[in-house]
Amino acid sequence: MSDETPQPIRKLPAARGLAWVSGSWGLVKRQPLRLLMISLFFQFLLSFSQAGPLGLVIILCLPVLSAGLLHAFFLVEHGEKPMLAVLFMPFTAKGSIGSLMLLGGIAMAVALLIVTLALAGQVVAIDPDIIVRIEQGDIHALQLIDPQVMESAVLAMALGAAISGSITYFSIPLIWFRKLKTGNALIMGLKGMVQNWKPLLFIGLLLGALAVPIVLLFGSFYLTALNEGTSSTFLGFLLLLLGPMFQLLLFGSQYLAFRDIFGLDEAVLAVNKTNDQLVA
Repeated sequence: MSDETPQPIRKLPAARGLAWVSGSWGLVKRQPLRLLMISLFFQFLLSFSQAGPLGLVIILCLPVLSAGLLHAFFLVEHGEKPMLAVLFMPFTAKGSIGSLMLLGGIAMAVALLIVTLALAGQVVAIDPDIIVRIEQGDIHALQLIDPQVMESAVLAMALGAAISGSITYFSIPLIWFRKLKTGNALIMGLKGMVQNWKPLLFIGLLLGALAVPIVLLFGSFYLTALNEGTSSTFLGFLLLLLGPMFQLLLFGSQYLAFRDIFGLDEAVLAVNKTNDQLVA
């Protein structure tokens, strides 16, 4: 589909948000092992986001990988069995890879700007040696930072992630499924969010409530590792399972919300030729 073709944006009621979350769980149950494997590998790749220059590449590629995960849900909904290769499928799409990478750069710049503005003057006061130790993976060095600075940093990063996530929420599937360019996808994606803020807010509140126990578990796991040098194997395994499952709920809800608001009839025709290459 060309960028000149008008895109319909449906306005849906708040209750639709519940249908998206429950529908996401329904899709996960169709292919739990395959989707869990894809989600685990997705998180494995994200673990390199703190690895210096490689981390920047991972962040830039995040919309590309996200498009692959969304496509996995598309395949599951249409009765296919996604393989791990679906995660990398967008890297081979000449018409979308550039737009998705540009979107990743924009999202990263927005998040960095927000964090920089929020922490202006505070990071300068931190001992450079402490920053070097943190970059090298020394989690004990975090205890040497002023708690107020740490709190500000966490809030700033959360705000940056929320805003960058909002601008990419619909723009990623619009680029991937609808073949829009980055600018048009951003504008149309934001319009879709504004017109459907009620069901999207419902999703946010519901997924936020589901995330609370996971965050508490992670906090317990992190504090134990920080204070005792070791952590519970059971908690680690539980987080290894709950983290990817929550991620699947998040992406599944995103896929269903996009499908209902923007439609996928033409996308089905556009990707039919690639399905056979992704299923065994």
